[in-house]
Amino acid sequence: MFTEDLLVEILLRLPVKTLAICLCVSKLLASIIRSRHFINLYQSRSSTHQQHVMFALRDIFTFSRWHFFLSSQPSLVTNAICCVDNTSLTPDCVNGLICLEDMHRLWIYNPATRKGVLLPQSAPYKPFRKWYMGYDPINCQYKVLFFSKEKLVCPYKVEVFTLGGQGSWKMIEVENNHSPATRGVCIDGVVYYGSHTAHGLRLERFYVATEKFGNFIEIPVEASNFYGFFTFVNYQGKLALLVTKNINMYDLWVLEVAGKQEWSKVSIVLPRELFSYDLVCLELVGFVAGSGELIVTARDQSYHLYLVYVDLKMKRSNTVWLGGIRCSYRPSLLVLTFTDYVESIMFL
Repeated sequence: MFTEDLLVEILLRLPVKTLAICLCVSKLLASIIRSRHFINLYQSRSSTHQQHVMFALRDIFTFSRWHFFLSSQPSLVTNAICCVDNTSLTPDCVNGLICLEDMHRLWIYNPATRKGVLLPQSAPYKPFRKWYMGYDPINCQYKVLFFSKEKLVCPYKVEVFTLGGQGSWKMIEVENNHSPATRGVCIDGVVYYGSHTAHGLRLERFYVATEKFGNFIEIPVEASNFYGFFTFVNYQGKLALLVTKNINMYDLWVLEVAGKQEWSKVSIVLPRELFSYDLVCLELVGFVAGSGELIVTARDQSYHLYLVYVDLKMKRSNTVWLGGIRCSYRPSLLVLTFTDYVESIMFL
């Protein structure tokens, strides 16, 4: 007879799809798998194993369809795990779950279990809206931060939805009025995003656990001069601004201490000799989680899309062909990268 501790150790080594089957085997297994203690252990172990990179590719013909791919190694891109129509807004992926819009409704999808859930509508549809998804690693909770307003000149109404909670939206207060303006990045339970304020573009922080906003963070003046040419990325566990200076030169502004608003700068040059000369429109879009390895999008003369993993220290690269997908625009306009994807044990 297995002890409960031994069962936990065995279950921790199983993939999410197998755990989903175990839920139906016995009440004991189901209670273990759904317990917060087990979820914490499983998520912690998953994050220390080799993380995957998820790519969201936008359809170049409709611009309202997104294809999602997983890459476990630089030499392999799997088939699309999900395809979603009728969305013009940018999807998000946090700690293994995808949040996106479908017919003006938000829904969350778990690629590991291939199950999704449609979130309730908080209020009648409003034309101006923006959302961010965050994950609280302490309480193992996913939350959606949603901004909406009827007219451009109106202030945003801000609501939070807790996945697996009471199933309703909760209005929250915002002391510093702002308008969300960029994609978000969730790191260690904090959602970061750029916002327009009365004093210009600022960095905003939302603490997922407490559902509170932090003080604005000033964006370095040198980086803000390139607004429209920078993106927020996760760089070795820290928030960073990736600034595009020209076709092969980038500045990486890393937020070292948020409270003291301390930034450091790293200059990056993409050596042309590391890439096939058939590839053009090279654009740095992110970093492999836990390392300084770069992820670059590119296309060839026939407009096929590629991803290139670049290790500047070892001076080597590995090119991945994205299955014949064509791109007649800048690749970065069509490809989103989520560099720290791990399987989620959240059963929707």
